[in-house]
Amino acid sequence: MKTMYPEIGRIIMAYDKRFKVFMKNALKEQGLTVTEALVLLSLYETDGQTQDGLLSSIYYDKSVMARTMQSLEKGGYISRSENPEDKRSWLFHLTENGRQMKPVIVNALRSWCQLAFRDMDDAEAQMLLDNMRRIQSNISENGSE
Repeated sequence: MKTMYPEIGRIIMAYDKRFKVFMKNALKEQGLTVTEALVLLSLYETDGQTQDGLLSSIYYDKSVMARTMQSLEKGGYISRSENPEDKRSWLFHLTENGRQMKPVIVNALRSWCQLAFRDMDDAEAQMLLDNMRRIQSNISENGSE
């Protein structure tokens, strides 16, 4: 094992922890959790997703996702409808209240990115994104999701 790999893992875990703390503080006033914000972001990209579709885009386990969806529904951010293609699943849709959260979430993410990537130029950021996508592909191929 290359000596730098453990340090890379520690840095990724530290990034994840600091990102979640930052977002938690940024969304505290709205009463949203980081997981709820990630679900809403996914629904902003594609409204009307199933829970399994959301799971594949944000990588949480089913029990966390079920609680998150219940919380978002209870808060009036999403609604559910029967999935016409599979009667055993639901489609989740943004409500007007959910749509109104988009600028808050996007601004919080923008602030995080300005902090985290402040001394990177576009080429460096693109290289980081490309490498992270390769890592994601590698771990997805090996069933490590």
